[in-house]
Amino acid sequence: MLSLMRGLMERRCHGGDHHLKPNTRTHTSVIDAWAKSGERGAAARAEHILNAMQSQYEEGNLDVKPNSHTYNAVMNACAFTKHEEDRDEALAIAFRVFERLTSQKGMHPDAYTYTILLSVCANLLPKGEEERRFSHAKVLFEKCCDAGYVNDYVLRKLRQTVTEREYIYFVGSVEQSADRLPRHWTRNALKGGRENQWGGNNKTKRK
Repeated sequence: MLSLMRGLMERRCHGGDHHLKPNTRTHTSVIDAWAKSGERGAAARAEHILNAMQSQYEEGNLDVKPNSHTYNAVMNACAFTKHEEDRDEALAIAFRVFERLTSQKGMHPDAYTYTILLSVCANLLPKGEEERRFSHAKVLFEKCCDAGYVNDYVLRKLRQTVTEREYIYFVGSVEQSADRLPRHWTRNALKGGRENQWGGNNKTKRK
């Protein structure tokens, strides 16, 4: 259904109805819908849309340039993966898209990105593989600290990913909150955990 709707918009646009021309927002909304669909292969479909957007942008369609919200939406589709047979692929997609985001000029991961990726680890890595979960969480949390994007949402997902003892190792207390952490860990974080990312420059907007 989502693919049909996207195709219909493109055909209507080619037929002269430019009000229905797909752009970054509409494509990202479709990715969001895939994330929430619970369907088999949703993460792969989300990455396919991202790849198509990037190809069209490189061919000169400036209206479909992926932004940080687009990348986050694809990673979110991975975090929402429900089907056991999709887990390994969704995990690989999430970290592949994260690397793509970090390499983009003018864009960067934010608190919401790290919250999503910790959700990916919590949801897709088997609970019995504590060492693997700890290893992934450690890399992500250290990157988040270095970037100054730790907030309470990040802490909540970190807590869901690692054991209680590992969580205390990271932050010092089970009852820890972001406002008690070192300032340089939280300097760029917003209380809401999610920036307004529709703008192309991905600059943090403080409320």
